[in-house]
Amino acid sequence: MKTFRTACCITVLAATSVFFLAGFSDVPVSANNTAQTLPFSQAWTNVGLITTNDDWAGVPGIVGYLGDIAATTTTNVDPRTLLSDYSAVSAVDVIANQTNPDTLTNGGVAEFDGIANPAIALNGSGTADAPHIIVYLNLTGQSNVHFACNIRDLDASADDAIQQIDVQYRVGATGDFTSVPGGYILDATTAGTATQVTPLNLTLPSAANNQANVQVRIMTTNAGGNDEWVGIDDISVTGGAAAPTQHHVDFDGNGKTDFAVVRNTG
Repeated sequence: MKTFRTACCITVLAATSVFFLAGFSDVPVSANNTAQTLPFSQAWTNVGLITTNDDWAGVPGIVGYLGDIAATTTTNVDPRTLLSDYSAVSAVDVIANQTNPDTLTNGGVAEFDGIANPAIALNGSGTADAPHIIVYLNLTGQSNVHFACNIRDLDASADDAIQQIDVQYRVGATGDFTSVPGGYILDATTAGTATQVTPLNLTLPSAANNQANVQVRIMTTNAGGNDEWVGIDDISVTGGAAAPTQHHVDFDGNGKTDFAVVRNTG
């Protein structure tokens, strides 16, 4: 449980651009939650995407959140149990232009652009109960959607925490999330090194097929001891054409199908 910076609650003011009071300043911050079509990828190689704290406006379809949800006062909470929509209570967050994951003790979301392989990363704290990012997707006409990323240990310090990760999704902008099968990692870090990489290649449940607004959330929680920075890198989302549907036709009214007309739902 590392030290943390203070952040207040936020109020959403617009659908695609939101403004917040971060900490006790009056500096507006913004985010870009426009749903992105496929194929979609983000590897953080363009270090100009994030240049200001708490500002995701330059990153299409991805927003980071502090996770100051006050849902629990304990550590090592399984993120698979935190499925509620926290967008109304969790501050948009990113600590921009960082160079050393070993010494940054703030909790939340950070952008490390001063390391050999830039990435954004999550770190829990006493305030950042469940820091996370959300990837906003438009899957119209898509099926068999694959969500892939590399979960990277960026922290080579002596800190040794059980740093859990869970990938969740929902259809639409309201309601609870659901954990994606195969998207849970018990511990994404190793003490004293920054070499552990856990690749994820997940298939989104069929409920996401052909949906115009799908949100994928990647979350960690406040670990016991000193949390470690966990990178979310090499995000890739791909899919195929939506499956056709069959419309059964009964011309003679006898209750039996005469033939089926196939139409593509995409």
